[in-house]
Amino acid sequence: MLKIKPYVSLLLITLFPPTLAFSSGSIWDSFLDPKDGKFDVSNWLIEREGVLPVPIITSDPAIGYGGGAALLFFHESAEDKSVKQSSRDDDVLILPPSVSFGAGFYTENGSWAAAAGHFGSWKEDSIRYIGAAGGASLNLKYYGAGLSDDADNNPFSFSIDGLFLFQELTMRYKSSNLFIGGRYTFLGTDNKFDLGEDEVPGVSQDALDSKDAGLGLIARYDSRDNIISPNSGMLNELIVSRFDTFLGGDFGYTQVAAKTLSWWQLSPRLNLGVRVDGRYTSGDAPFYALPYIDMRGIPALRYQGESVLVTEVEPRWDLTDRWSLVGFVGSGWTESGDEGAQNYSGIIAGGGGFRYLVARRLGLRTGLDVAVGPEDTVIYIAVGSGTW
Repeated sequence: MLKIKPYVSLLLITLFPPTLAFSSGSIWDSFLDPKDGKFDVSNWLIEREGVLPVPIITSDPAIGYGGGAALLFFHESAEDKSVKQSSRDDDVLILPPSVSFGAGFYTENGSWAAAAGHFGSWKEDSIRYIGAAGGASLNLKYYGAGLSDDADNNPFSFSIDGLFLFQELTMRYKSSNLFIGGRYTFLGTDNKFDLGEDEVPGVSQDALDSKDAGLGLIARYDSRDNIISPNSGMLNELIVSRFDTFLGGDFGYTQVAAKTLSWWQLSPRLNLGVRVDGRYTSGDAPFYALPYIDMRGIPALRYQGESVLVTEVEPRWDLTDRWSLVGFVGSGWTESGDEGAQNYSGIIAGGGGFRYLVARRLGLRTGLDVAVGPEDTVIYIAVGSGTW
């Protein structure tokens, strides 16, 4: 169990920052922004190298209600430290910070997960690295990937116990916004269904106790003004991955993932985000590796197919320099090549929430979202643009 008691007060005021009178010279001065006197954790994270606790709320019907926490540790780049020593009026970080994290959660149906990792930005953001490892034991629902009409109303219950490893390295091409690189993923799982595997469509004996490993090539164009909570710019990405036995897995298949995320500052107080996200799988992919509609308000693995497309828009209205309201709505489609398989189209989900600029120098906004899907209402803790 994660011990987060020392950070409870910081966690609460991060989500609901009050107006308080702080005594001069106290540790609480670290949580006041000298620019506007508002609650802000920038100095705590950057100057004091503090930890930002982020609550995890799970209300996904696939795993039930539960919670946990993530602990984020920000590392200021050497380039920003040198700039900070100059007479620069604007103290906003000019380069992405590196971030280390640890996270875990537990839910009412006995599901749990824990992971640790690091995002690194080096050499004036010319090299980016993401690495993570962890384990999980999840009790989920499988909806047949469109191969069973009855699964929509009576999904198959199964458990998945696994360990995963994720490694990604990209490098900037000259002085452009283009990053080129690769990634390696590994997932070892032990899957158990309440019914025998022969009675579950699309699930083979080989996929029950198995390993899945793949190597991907990445082309990524990133012109965002802030990689944590963007206000403008684009993130265009193409990843072509090959999963095969020579990489340490049990399956051979190819996945193609392409997405574009765009942000526009329509007015000083109005921002618009647009997401288009497509995924395609061909070959002998295990049932748990098939893409699904990944959108707020939609349970994981609910709508699967060999091809999946998701579109979503998210306007943000800044009520003040700190507080914002957000709305979002999206739609998803799936298509399967199996004869007689059900394809899903126009699966719609949407909702709204709020954001607070909790770390001005990092550009970090946190808040809460409530999403309504075709079957359920789900609550999300939003940290930056992590919901995308």
